[in-house]
Amino acid sequence: MRTVARQVLIRGAEARDERKVRAALDRDAAGSATCGPPPRLLFEHFGPTGFVAESGGELVGFLLGFASQTYPGEAHVYAVWVRPDRRRTQLGTALYECFVAAAHEQYCSVVRASAAGTDAGAIAFHQALGFAVEDDDHEADRPLPHGDREAGEPRVNFVRVVTGPLMTHPRPERETAA
Repeated sequence: MRTVARQVLIRGAEARDERKVRAALDRDAAGSATCGPPPRLLFEHFGPTGFVAESGGELVGFLLGFASQTYPGEAHVYAVWVRPDRRRTQLGTALYECFVAAAHEQYCSVVRASAAGTDAGAIAFHQALGFAVEDDDHEADRPLPHGDREAGEPRVNFVRVVTGPLMTHPRPERETAA
């Protein structure tokens, strides 16, 4: 059962958000956080494609990604996280939609992401957004973007060609109820 929606502000990530993100991931270490702390450079150098979600000044989610310099037209989600009590509220979808819109502004039409091979919820989430699982041999001369981020941990890699919004509803504004 869904409770009454609470206001969430989604804004561009800034260098000062790094501490909030690290603290949130530390608190969720026993939960389903599937990524380690993202490097500071993602906050400092990829601001246009990084987003944080706050409610009452408290971090409730983030998505950090970037437009590829090597493969023009492609964008990569490095890390996405939604606080456990805010999952299944469309907040993750709203973060992805903000990222896709920002990537589109940088002329990207392909979005790539990955999830831990053991995280069935993250895999189902990406597939619900229309991402396809990418085979290990998708291009023999090109390595997978996230296949071995954590040594020994199997990763599932996703790809989505984006020609419009991820969902059928309009792109969310920076402020959304979740």
